[in-house]
Amino acid sequence: MSELDAPVAPPGTILIVDDTPANLGVVIDSLAQRGIRVLVALDGIEALERAAFSQPDLILLDVKMPGIDGFETCRRLKSNERTRDIAVIFMTSLTGSEDRVEGFSAGAVDFVSKPLCVEEMMARVGAHLALRTMHKQLVAQNRQLLAEVAVRKDTETALSQVRDELERRVALRTEELARANANLTAQIDERRRADARLLASEARFRTIVETSPVPLCITSMPGGRILYTNEPLRELFGIEMREGSAANIEDFYVDPQVRHRLIRHLKTEGSFSDTEVQFKRPDGTLFWAIATARVATYDDSPAIYVGLNDITERKRIEQQLFESREQQRELSAYMESIREEERKRIAMEIHDELGQLLTALKMDVSLLKMRLTQDAEAMKKADDMRELVEGTIWMVRNVASHLRPAALNFGIVSALEWLVEDFNRRNAIACRLCLDGGEPTLTDAHATAVFRIVQASLTNVARHARATRVDVTLISAAAKLELQVRDDGCGFDLEAARRGYSYGLLGMNERARLIGGSFSIDSKPGAGTTVSIHIPRNGALHP
Repeated sequence: MSELDAPVAPPGTILIVDDTPANLGVVIDSLAQRGIRVLVALDGIEALERAAFSQPDLILLDVKMPGIDGFETCRRLKSNERTRDIAVIFMTSLTGSEDRVEGFSAGAVDFVSKPLCVEEMMARVGAHLALRTMHKQLVAQNRQLLAEVAVRKDTETALSQVRDELERRVALRTEELARANANLTAQIDERRRADARLLASEARFRTIVETSPVPLCITSMPGGRILYTNEPLRELFGIEMREGSAANIEDFYVDPQVRHRLIRHLKTEGSFSDTEVQFKRPDGTLFWAIATARVATYDDSPAIYVGLNDITERKRIEQQLFESREQQRELSAYMESIREEERKRIAMEIHDELGQLLTALKMDVSLLKMRLTQDAEAMKKADDMRELVEGTIWMVRNVASHLRPAALNFGIVSALEWLVEDFNRRNAIACRLCLDGGEPTLTDAHATAVFRIVQASLTNVARHARATRVDVTLISAAAKLELQVRDDGCGFDLEAARRGYSYGLLGMNERARLIGGSFSIDSKPGAGTTVSIHIPRNGALHP
């Protein structure tokens, strides 16, 4: 067999161990030409190191070498876990059977004789490299099979656990379904009993509703379609209505926006009560009713249960009472204006006529005194008469000022200054007037009303407050006029005073209302009292 006819060795790595590797040049070249990587070691020790490090596929080992021989080297290779699976072929000139037995015992797989025959060596090398390749494949396949077996075992274990868990869950689910079935059966029985009770309750409800004197109806939510009415409601609205009709409750509202507002309230609150609503009948007549409603269900749909109470007669009486009260207030305002005019007239007559007469009398007494210079007793009597006349003049002026202060003719600020000065003169309570803004130009009626309210407030302070200080504050702004009377007195229970119908407070409140203003009192026991008047400028003040 020629070299070209030798079996083709699969690529791999071969370690050649020989102390004279130059003698193997032809072999090394032949191996390299076939793509085989060739490593060379010169002795056994180097062969052990290179085999452990390089992991060749085949070792060509010379038997006779310096140091440890080939047999010992082979034994050491086979005793090492990293190199025991590497095939070893001895190269030797020994031909004895004992040497071959020793070589096989050491772990060799084959022998080639020296001098080497390249074709034979290449054939043997190719065969053993092929066996090495198949061995590696078998090892890899074995490892893969072992891994697959392990995965399969793990999978079988997981499947077993899943199967056990599934069986447990199925058992639990079966128990739950059994309990649910029992509960459902019980609920069905209870539902049947509840339906029977509901039918009985509905029958009682219809009996109660039909015999109730209160007008009742049920409407859809929020559409307003009338679902049910009792006889009193049909009589109230003057209609004939059957269940299932297309009538809508909104058609009976005088102002449909009222119903929309009530529906919004029902959506958020769920009910309302004692709400006054005006309705209209089909013939156009109007009536008032107090409505009470609650959201519930009717035939499994949202519905509004409505109860009505006809209050048309009460509203008529309330309207008459309101008109009567307004007439009474108008009469009161008229009488108050008449009283103020009368006070003004009387004050002017007292000041002008009686004051002039007293002044003349004072002058006559002075002349009489001048003529009685010889009579001491008569002169003393004339002095007494003069003092009496002066006291009477002062009293007349005081009466005229309290009937209507002349300062009112010069504006509210002057009138308040006179009132504060008069209060300080008559009482031991410090009173101060504070002005914020200019002089407001009020109509005579408004100025008089403001003056009388402050006068009444100061009178209450002097009589009841036990105060040490009182402040009167007038604030004149572009849009409003505010006046406050504040004291540091004992205060009082405002609710108790209102329950006791304090006519002084009622009078002040009514005066403020007559001039379009608002009146308020802030007081607590031990915390003083503040009386406030707020008058807008829309018509109260001159432009």
